[in-house]
Amino acid sequence: MNRIIDFMTKIEKIRASLEIKGYDGIEIKSQANFSYLTRGRGFIGLASTLACASLLLTKDEIILISENIEANRLYVEQLDSNPNIRVIEIPWDEPDKRRAVCQDLTKGLKIATENDFEHELFKLRTIMSEYDISDYRKLSYQAASILERVCVDLKYDMTEFELAGVISNEYWQANIEPITILVAFDERASLYKHPLMIGNKLKNYALVSVCARRNGLIVSLTRNVMLKADQEIIDNHRKCAAVYATFIEKLKANEILSNVFFSGIKKYADVGYPFEYKNHHQGGLTGFVPRELRASADCSHLVLPSQAYAFNPTIRNAKCEDTVLVTPSGVETMTHTGNYVYESVDLSGTNYLIPTVFLVD
Repeated sequence: MNRIIDFMTKIEKIRASLEIKGYDGIEIKSQANFSYLTRGRGFIGLASTLACASLLLTKDEIILISENIEANRLYVEQLDSNPNIRVIEIPWDEPDKRRAVCQDLTKGLKIATENDFEHELFKLRTIMSEYDISDYRKLSYQAASILERVCVDLKYDMTEFELAGVISNEYWQANIEPITILVAFDERASLYKHPLMIGNKLKNYALVSVCARRNGLIVSLTRNVMLKADQEIIDNHRKCAAVYATFIEKLKANEILSNVFFSGIKKYADVGYPFEYKNHHQGGLTGFVPRELRASADCSHLVLPSQAYAFNPTIRNAKCEDTVLVTPSGVETMTHTGNYVYESVDLSGTNYLIPTVFLVD
């Protein structure tokens, strides 16, 4: 399956859902939904939540509505010159013309907004297609391999900014967008759950978390490094790995996400940290958004095959995080490379290999 076929398959699914709900069409404006449909980059700035153009989808047409600045680039490079798409260019200096064009295109039609249709879009967007899964596996392995290669080469006195720069450089060379980089050295790793870099120099311990994106899909992972052995940190990682493995053991098709959450919370208590989960969310459903939703006590979401999840339990200095795929036969850790250091956790006769702290010396 290529990108155009995947795009048209998703379009037909949306059209079917629109018909059921009594709509004649929808205008896609958000970056997440634009990338879900096109598997392209619909943004200019990395932090954009809105795409720089919109896709108007009706029963009969697919129309790219874009300022003249972006129209040709998007059509050729991000939409593969898809012959099923009509392009309408709006002069950048005539913003009122866009409103008039949209009114003319949708006259007499009942057009949904993304907010109107978010429940249906969520259901479609969070089930990965075959094309998505193939790309997701490649991205996950590559993103994890790069981060691990960088982490095992950390040096004393390197700054948090330097490490973030190395990670960013390596990702961009691989056509991966580093949309989130969190780096905490030494005592900051135990103080903050989302540690933006402040420039501290590495003395012994590093906690590194990333969200890495390519063509809309997002991988989340964390890796940890020590220059010299610290037994307390090692022990905390062992306990954190047990919590993470428990989340993965419970995660399966047709399970309620709150049940997955409670299984991990119970394990926190078992390892001696019953209230640690209150210090940080535990992760949840991912894909075209870093967290489509978070696992929680009242989350009634039903886990389904071809959904992706990223759990991220923490215990003081320790954090475990990978991106996984739910399959009919079990959970596949897409960010597992086999080239790091792993804590082996046995649960109900199944062995789980959870990335733990890498000891340089």
